[in-house]
Amino acid sequence: MINLTDQDVLFRLSAFEDAFVERKTVSDSKDWLKTVVAFANSAPVGDPAILFIGVRNDGQIEGNANLDSLQRTLSEKLALAYPPIYCLPKVLQQNGKQFLAVIIPGSADRPHFAGPAYVRDGSQSIVSSAKQFDRLIAERNSKTYDILKWKEKTVTLKRPEKQELYGGSTRLIPANWFPVTLLDCNQFFVTLRSVKQIDAVASFPLGTVELNFDHVEKRLELILEVGSLPLHIWK
Repeated sequence: MINLTDQDVLFRLSAFEDAFVERKTVSDSKDWLKTVVAFANSAPVGDPAILFIGVRNDGQIEGNANLDSLQRTLSEKLALAYPPIYCLPKVLQQNGKQFLAVIIPGSADRPHFAGPAYVRDGSQSIVSSAKQFDRLIAERNSKTYDILKWKEKTVTLKRPEKQELYGGSTRLIPANWFPVTLLDCNQFFVTLRSVKQIDAVASFPLGTVELNFDHVEKRLELILEVGSLPLHIWK
């Protein structure tokens, strides 16, 4: 929901251009998409930025624009943004002259790009699905990238030793190691399956996982924070 009245928009029409206000003439359409993408990527999530179309740099309205045609052209250009960007075009007027105000809230789905991301599917290049796109973004995280090298392979899962209260006294629980299959990983969590029980699957926040190398088994070792692992499902 965009909490911005027409009066708020008109006030910003004549204000100085800043990080979240830009004015473009009708003929200057080449940067519309770039500006909308930049606003969606940069404005605080939910806070509105505004692209004025049909307005000169000094805030003067051009007038005489075919606003129906203008909105169709805008829609065609913004259709290239990936992932899609939510925006609200509004036809407003001042001093008898109409213009287009495009309100773009900071996006929680960013980053956005001025065009789709392509991936290979056999011998074809296709537009990535939402899941493939998320994977591309996740792979920029070096931790995720290193974990994904072991996808569908066996890795070592380690739970460090810990102390816990038992019967009024403290006892030491030794470290445990388990062979697990690495099913998937993204920028938020890693998903593992027990080698011994294929129906035992669990996911853990990526922030609770540290990476090491198991030199005995010659494979990746995932070290979980103490208390992160429900051990009974892995035995």
